[in-house]
Amino acid sequence: MSYNLSLSCGCLVYVSCHPRTRLAHTRVIQRRGGECTVRRHEVGLHLYLWEILPDPHHQSRLEWADAFDDLGWPGDGDRRSAFGEKRTDRR
Repeated sequence: MSYNLSLSCGCLVYVSCHPRTRLAHTRVIQRRGGECTVRRHEVGLHLYLWEILPDPHHQSRLEWADAFDDLGWPGDGDRRSAFGEKRTDRR
């Protein structure tokens, strides 16, 4: 199993995990971020685990997707289309 992680500096890290234990055994910078100010971050550099942990001083933005808020639940009497328009047909 493998994953790609984006660091707060914008770099992309390839993380490879053991298939049975799921422990990460390889962490390599795959692409350097355009705004990265960390001198060590070069493509191909192996990272230690603590180097990919979230920076406690970095404030991340949470973006919530509310696309389904207007749909309503089946049977609640308020049927809406995927665009939030009220539907009158009863299938």
